Amino acid sequence: MKKNFRRLISAISLFILSFTLQGVNGQSIDSVLSKVEQWKIKNLMKGLSIQAYVDVYYVGNIGGTLPTSHTYEFQSNSPFINEVRVNMFDLNIHYSNRWARVTSDIRFGDQPQLLATNSTAMWVNYISQLSLGFRIYKGLWFDCGYLESPVGVESSMPINNILSGCSVGSYYEPSTLLGGAVSYTTNDESWVFIGWAGNPFTIPFGQNTRIMYGIDIAYNPSEKLTVSYNNALGDISARGAAYNKYYFFNNLYADWSPVPKWNIIAQTDLALQKVKSIETDSVKGGIMVSALLGARYRVLPKFSIAIRGEMFYDPENILITDQYSGKTDHFMIYGFTAGLEFKPFNDAYIRGQYSFLTSGDSGVRPFNEVVSPAEQYWADYYRQCFTLTMGMRF
Repeated sequence: MKKNFRRLISAISLFILSFTLQGVNGQSIDSVLSKVEQWKIKNLMKGLSIQAYVDVYYVGNIGGTLPTSHTYEFQSNSPFINEVRVNMFDLNIHYSNRWARVTSDIRFGDQPQLLATNSTAMWVNYISQLSLGFRIYKGLWFDCGYLESPVGVESSMPINNILSGCSVGSYYEPSTLLGGAVSYTTNDESWVFIGWAGNPFTIPFGQNTRIMYGIDIAYNPSEKLTVSYNNALGDISARGAAYNKYYFFNNLYADWSPVPKWNIIAQTDLALQKVKSIETDSVKGGIMVSALLGARYRVLPKFSIAIRGEMFYDPENILITDQYSGKTDHFMIYGFTAGLEFKPFNDAYIRGQYSFLTSGDSGVRPFNEVVSPAEQYWADYYRQCFTLTMGMRF
């Protein structure tokens, strides 16, 4: 009985549908469906953007022989030497309308694998961002999920930087967050305010199991200038630890293009750590300071040169921790990088760069170390290398 009733309802529905379609200005079913698809494209798909980006590289060590499989220390991207490899393939899918937005950023290659090595959550090897946002009011949004951190003048994507290799300070900056953020952009888009809370995924801490908090403020008076202050604070000790380790990270940077041919960047980081414990004194507090100053000059429409100086100072070993076996007291790295870029078109580049980093102390040898005794070569207090990269965004 129920089956017969369902069949009768279905037959009536099909009859009404066919009659309605025949009566709509004499249009065929195909033409009506075409109108529906046109509406979708106009009203839904117009907010959809899909962008892909690929970067390949070759890094050659200067002065000394290293194993091909070796990963360079303090290298945010292009980590392996003596091989042509894929630094990253990035696929970004973004959809937005007046009231909601969704972002999915998936990455493959050496760079995402490198940045996820300290995390027990292996999905971070591939997912750079996966978030859902809702509009609360004009300019006011709430986003949650796996979010990219706005900290730092240098992007994880080489195409957005003046040089392909990032500084040591950028290597230690908070990079991603599993949590939520409230953001507000003023009507003229000159100010952006963000407040966030969540579980950071970072190079020095892997996946922090405690909630941290932070604010981000950016001032963009014009397309030529961006000034931004960002911070992160909270307890970064492991659950059940015999101490509380409070961490306060501060980042200030500026990106300035005074004239079309010049692009100047400057940044400083200040991290503070305080430890409270009545059971152990093996973990200590301290301070870390890093800074960089860089400039790019476009010599010709398709050719530019860039240089960056940098410094990283971690005297109490709060971020270096046990990453290498040498002396860490008053740990410092400083140096410079210079490069040449050719852009065959706007979203493609071919770059060559030279980098020199040193601890300035022959007793502090953080470079070229390996754990396995089978791979024998000398640790050193300085490092020289050249890097060739090619990339395209489409």
